[in-house]
Amino acid sequence: MNLGNAFARRKQLNAEISTWTNRLSLSGKNTKQYRTLDISEGKNFKPIPGTIKEYNRNYSIEECRDKLNVLIEEDKLLAIRISLTNQVAKARIINLEGKEEILSIPELLVLKNDIAPKIEQAIRSIPRKTVGVEIMETSEQSIKWRAITTRLKTEQVLNDKGLAENKVIDYHDVQEVEDFGYSEREVFDEVDKVHKWMQSLKEAVNQANQTELVEI
Repeated sequence: MNLGNAFARRKQLNAEISTWTNRLSLSGKNTKQYRTLDISEGKNFKPIPGTIKEYNRNYSIEECRDKLNVLIEEDKLLAIRISLTNQVAKARIINLEGKEEILSIPELLVLKNDIAPKIEQAIRSIPRKTVGVEIMETSEQSIKWRAITTRLKTEQVLNDKGLAENKVIDYHDVQEVEDFGYSEREVFDEVDKVHKWMQSLKEAVNQANQTELVEI
């Protein structure tokens, strides 16, 4: 049995343990339920015909406990073997710097589930250069651009028809920015690189899961 099969078996065991736990909770009694018109005769009540319902247990307490003990013991041994195997199972992967690494399953899972998403989030947070603006100056590190927003006001003027309202320029809002952002292409290329690495991590975990379980 390899690691992948062991994980699948533990999932199955958990379902079986849940089933037998429910059976154990129902194994303590048989119940008879009915309606009666008279309860004065002590314990020998006379049921109204057609109202009797009986609920009988399908398993004994001892049977359920024995089954649970067997399942839990198998689950315990599998968990221990998985833990021991995780320490020796390894897989090869190319890291983000393009170098080959040999990593254990715990290392691969930390990178896949925790570190890789954080790296992607950090890359997506990189500021990108603003496009579609008036560029005033360009250097190796940045561009300088300017955005102008014209603000209007309403003035009343007198013409041959009387008073009228005209929109006239009140002032201009000017924003001058030194923009150090990366190009969208640079950011997207880095995101694609991380996605490729994340897929490699997933494949490496699957590869490592083919390792045969350690015997104990």
